[in-house]
Amino acid sequence: MAQRIAWDALPGQLKDAIAARTGPITTAQTMTAGLNSALAAVLETAAGRVFVKGLPSDHRRVITQDREAAVAPLVAGISPAMLWHFDEAGWNVLGYQYAPGRHAEYRPGSPDLDRIVWLMEALGRVEVPADPGPLKRAEDRWKTWVADPGDALAFAGPALTHTDWAPDNVLIAPDRPWLIDWAWSTLGAAWIDPACWLLRLMGAGGHSAESAEQQAARVAAFAAADSAHVDPFAYANVRMWGEIAESSPADWTEKMAQAARDWHAYRLAR
Repeated sequence: MAQRIAWDALPGQLKDAIAARTGPITTAQTMTAGLNSALAAVLETAAGRVFVKGLPSDHRRVITQDREAAVAPLVAGISPAMLWHFDEAGWNVLGYQYAPGRHAEYRPGSPDLDRIVWLMEALGRVEVPADPGPLKRAEDRWKTWVADPGDALAFAGPALTHTDWAPDNVLIAPDRPWLIDWAWSTLGAAWIDPACWLLRLMGAGGHSAESAEQQAARVAAFAAADSAHVDPFAYANVRMWGEIAESSPADWTEKMAQAARDWHAYRLAR
């Protein structure tokens, strides 16, 4: 988690490096949503609005910036276009086409759920190159939390997955949805994204485990997934979100930990 820094408090050299790409900046609005970036702002320029996000070059999670840059050309059409990426003035910064929109609503019956299913199906059609860059791999990412290290091999696969389907990461524009913030992009089984989403439906949208699974099953990859693969993933998320809630106590982390426990219990009961 990175502490957000207001635009006015950023170093002058950093703002100059950004302005060299955008042209003169008339106003800047620091964003409050999101947890991964120390810099997140919408800039008004003569050429239009630009969204910028960044981390100090020596930040322990700066690789997430390179990960987002690697994914950007693969997800054109479902994510705003990346305009530029630099590492200067002690900062690693990404500039994006500004995408207007509100955050998605996950409550039962929300029309946004249809749009998110569309995003997931579109993402499932993305072709990943042989060398996709510094993406995580699902079998490595979740192996810490499975009961047996071999269980994590069931999560492996060639699909590009987003994995962080928090409502803040889906923008609903008047004509289309956008998927943003690829810091946790991962190569793995295609059913992982709908599985991650159903936990968000429970934690942020108030769905029951049954209702959340029904929504996830609208995505073909989850509907076809082998229960012997999904069950260890449900267990791994109990442990993962439990650790997150313990180390970073907050209302939303406890809701996610409870959602993981409820989902795992639901699958055991079935």
